[in-house]
Parts: sequence; C-alpha cells; structure tokens
Amino acid sequence: MNRSALILGSSIIALTASAHAAQWKMDPAASRLGFRASYENEAAPGAFKQFDTRLRFDPARPADGKLDVTVRLDSVDMNSTEINDAIREPDWFDLKRFPQAEFHSQEIRQTAPGRYVARGTLSLKGSQQQVAVAFVWDSNGKTATMAGEVTLNRGAFGIGTGEWASGDIIGLDVKVSFDVRLQRVD
Repeated sequence: MNRSALILGSSIIALTASAHAAQWKMDPAASRLGFRASYENEAAPGAFKQFDTRLRFDPARPADGKLDVTVRLDSVDMNSTEINDAIREPDWFDLKRFPQAEFHSQEIRQTAPGRYVARGTLSLKGSQQQVAVAFVWDSNGKTATMAGEVTLNRGAFGIGTGEWASGDIIGLDVKVSFDVRLQRVD
C-alpha cells in the first residue's frame, strides 16, 4: 500500500468516527444555569439568564464528544439589584474586563449507565482551571436533557477579592447547577 492511500484511508476512518457523534444545540427557553453561593452559612441562589451550550455527543461513543459552553456574565441575577450591581465590580466578576466565561471539554467519558463526565478548561475572570463536570444524559431521538452540578472554588478564579477573599462571610464553594434541553441538529 502506498503512502497516499494509507493517509487517505486514515483520514476517512477519522472523519467517519467523528461523524457518528450527533450535533446538539441548546433550547435557550427551556434551559437553566443556576448557582448557589452562601452568605453567613445561608444559601444565596442566583442564575445566569444568557448562556449557550454546543454539544457533539453520542452516548455510545462519548470519547468522540465535545462540549462547549459560553456564559454571558452580565446576565447574572441574584434577585437583588444591590447584589447584582456589587457582583459586577472588579472584586467580583469584573464585567468590564471579563464579560463572559467559557468551558471547553477535552474529554467526555461514561461513568455509569446514563452518567458522564466532561473534563475541560473553565475560563473565568482571566483564570483558567481544569474542571470535571458530571452530568446525566437522557434522550429520545431528536431531543435530549443534560443535567448536573459542579462545585467551584470562587477563590481559584479571583472572584471575591479584598475583604471577601477569606470565605468567612461569603463561602468559597459555589455549586453550579444546570438543566439543559437540547435539539439534535443533524
């Protein structure tokens, strides 16, 4: 077999393998991205109202998948105008300099039937951290649901600096939860 045929054959196999993963697009009206911080050991919930999830995924071949999430941080809402204004400032999200967060997976693998973990890089407020995002997958043909929760340490991203850095009043751990509805697009 000559070298050109070998390269062509390898390329076709690679394209065929990635073609098996379905393309999924988020339904924004039916999807939720929330978080739960703590203030003096009491839950302080919030949500991001504008985000986008792009997924290439086949549950039978999760290693061929790719997950990309973009969050518009200025869509944050903690049900208080005063708090919403404060968290836009440099000590918190610093929205003038960092208007969005992004997660890009490098790996998706199955952990149990219907359960997966996407490992990748979360870019938030100028910091990049490796994060493992566990999720449950449920689909029926052209629609699917991806839901889960991940705990992030806000200090690792420089969120809550100065007097807020210690975690004494506002806890360091923030639970981020998601319930994403997807439509198959291919």
